[in-house]
Amino acid sequence: MRYFRRIPVTLSIAAVLLAVSIISGGIFGRLSPLVGDRLGTGLDPFQDQGTIFSPITSVFLVNGAAVLIVVLVSVVLFIGAAERIMGWWRTLLAFVVTTVVGTIVGTGLQAVGVLAGEVWAVQVHGVTTIDPFTPIAGTMMTASAFAGPLWRRRIRVIGFSVLSMFALYSGQPADLFRLLSAVAGLVLGILLAPGTPELTWRRSSHSETRGLLAALLAITALGPVITIFSPAKFGPLHSLGLLFRDVLPHATTVARHCRLDLKTNTCLRDFALARLDGPGPVLLSLLPLVVLLLAAIGILQSKRFAAYLAISVNLLLAVLAAFYYGFIPVSGLPYAVLSTPRPLESTITLLVSTLVPLAVAVILMVGLRHLTVRSSKRVVLRYLIVVVSTFIVLSAAYVGIGWANRGQFRPAVTLWDLFSDSPERFIPIGFLGVERIEFVPTGVLTRLVYQWVGPVFWIVVILGALVVLGSIFHREEADERSRVRKLLERAGGGSLSFMTTWAGNRWWFAPDGSAAIAYRVVGAVAFTVSDPLGAPDARESAVRGFATYCDDNGWTAVFYSVHEDLRPIFDAMGWSTMVVGEETVLRPANWTMRGSKWQDIRSAINRAERLGIRAEWTTYSRLPLHMTTQIEEISEEWVAEQGLPELGFTLGGLAELHDPAVALMLAVGPDDRIEAITSWMPSYRDGRIVGWTLDFMRRRPESMNGIMEFLIASTVIRTQSRDVDFVSLSAVPLARSSQSDSAGTSRLLDFIATTLEPLYGFRSLLQFKSKFQPEFHTLLMAYADPLALPTIGTALARAYLPSMSVPQALRFMRTLV
Repeated sequence: MRYFRRIPVTLSIAAVLLAVSIISGGIFGRLSPLVGDRLGTGLDPFQDQGTIFSPITSVFLVNGAAVLIVVLVSVVLFIGAAERIMGWWRTLLAFVVTTVVGTIVGTGLQAVGVLAGEVWAVQVHGVTTIDPFTPIAGTMMTASAFAGPLWRRRIRVIGFSVLSMFALYSGQPADLFRLLSAVAGLVLGILLAPGTPELTWRRSSHSETRGLLAALLAITALGPVITIFSPAKFGPLHSLGLLFRDVLPHATTVARHCRLDLKTNTCLRDFALARLDGPGPVLLSLLPLVVLLLAAIGILQSKRFAAYLAISVNLLLAVLAAFYYGFIPVSGLPYAVLSTPRPLESTITLLVSTLVPLAVAVILMVGLRHLTVRSSKRVVLRYLIVVVSTFIVLSAAYVGIGWANRGQFRPAVTLWDLFSDSPERFIPIGFLGVERIEFVPTGVLTRLVYQWVGPVFWIVVILGALVVLGSIFHREEADERSRVRKLLERAGGGSLSFMTTWAGNRWWFAPDGSAAIAYRVVGAVAFTVSDPLGAPDARESAVRGFATYCDDNGWTAVFYSVHEDLRPIFDAMGWSTMVVGEETVLRPANWTMRGSKWQDIRSAINRAERLGIRAEWTTYSRLPLHMTTQIEEISEEWVAEQGLPELGFTLGGLAELHDPAVALMLAVGPDDRIEAITSWMPSYRDGRIVGWTLDFMRRRPESMNGIMEFLIASTVIRTQSRDVDFVSLSAVPLARSSQSDSAGTSRLLDFIATTLEPLYGFRSLLQFKSKFQPEFHTLLMAYADPLALPTIGTALARAYLPSMSVPQALRFMRTLV
């Protein structure tokens, strides 16, 4: 009830909608045409009735109980959310202004189009629009300016993608009004929001970028489905809606009726539609969309192969659109259906049909750096061989069976006819209506191969893609990950050992299975992730074995972020070592907060108690949706504020929180508002947890001073009663305390650390952790050849910054200067 008391405008709008629907009969699906003409909006009603209030009255009309239910739910959810974000008066203002602006501007564009003889405007001239979703779109886009970076970006990207797809595939006046209302809402929100308008694109985290890419791909893939609900053909891409219609002539019927004259417009149209007859051709048009949806799921899981698959399909659709909607209509070839006498309509269809999939492909190419999970080259090569072989075999089957049964085609066919027609058996049907059909199958066998070689090919593409996408995590890699988990829990591997389980790692196992090493290959350099897993007496053989393994593969082996106790092994091998970081470790058994050095920590705890902030130990999977959403918002806002690439490699992000073994310590204020988050990775020995290591730290910009001190202290206090040997505040890359030995440290690394300090604050972070009076443990990097240091340094930068784009690199350099 408290929620509903906070949305009075939303409830009032819902009440008016319900009342008008009952009075007008719209709730019963019996909306009077007279009522619709007088209260609806559009060019004709505006000219004939002259009702200046029609933009407002039209948004309170529906036709049918099912539509009313959907509208009421949408109003409560979306307009209610907007009202909670920006208050009642801004919501009411946005509801009215965006509706009026979107409708008036849209009607004005229709009028201009009619005067200019534009085809779309003439077609929709008499359409009366009743649409409650126009103000919903405008109000939500206005509210986006008041949302945090996470939801602001989601609302705008997903909202405009959906609205654009409706405009392209449906093309009703209502679709135009919604899109214009959203644009008006975007401008209104910028004007109403406090502070300086933000007109730049703020940086997203890797997980958020993957989510947006997947959403964009899914929306564009589902675009043709919109035509199912579109009552008329107005949108530039609506021609694809023919794929879903059942009122199609049979090929043999058309051949019989058009036997005497194949060149009449009616016969040409019927022959084109005859291509769609039967379930096979309809599947042929749907299956590429299934491929794109499958790729969207893969992108959401950070699988790079999925992006390449989606890019390939979108580029194929763009090429086909350019060829069939551009080249063939103007080619003058004898098999081309004469192009439309309306050049503008043809040009728009060509541009939209080509540029939409091309733009999606380009966006996915730009976003490739955010997809870190790769499939093996062997699996991908096998997939390509299967796909190409399937295409060749099915093409040969079509030509061979067709030629052997050439008497079952009307008119008669030649071998060249079948050969030149075979590529079109694999193309979605919507592209083929612009060319004249030369022959149709009349027999059962010829009709079977004519209609089904294409669907069979795309089914193979889908099944093969499932195998490739599944092979990334399943089978061999799943077995390796399971072995790493078991070895980690049984034998351990140090305070940073849990990083060996992160996605993106590869694993090397000792021949006897007693040890394992996690690593990542960047260029030709193989960096280990933490110390080797396994018993102490197996580490030396593991180090030597991994070095040999890297040499056999042509990689430069580098042991990175390993502890000091491994230095004797590297000295015995003749390798060089240097300090690359400092780990801070606390001992809960003798940890205390007495003395002046602990004043800041005690003050933070007392301040949190006064503000009603509690420390909550939990896991990500146990949190309710409203709390996980807050964590994502806080993380996205932090990433956006940095303006620089998100670091990776040995620094975890939002994705690493989802592991059920990772614990969270949250600072939770009144009303379950999360103020800050820390994540803790477990360390094992003999199957039990002996330590926790800090990884992820995020806080709200406006949270209290000392919130992180409060969370860390609360974590240590909690572990004191749970027989935990240590709490590690993790490693700080490229930073050392004054207590550590700097001998052997490269001056180059010192220079890099000093240079990056203003950007990422490694030394400042180390000073923060020093407040807890920790033990300092040196972390080393070991390598065989000092001459390889430039190559190692470059690869290390790429490991930490795998997604740096050219603009970010320029901003990075400007910040350094």
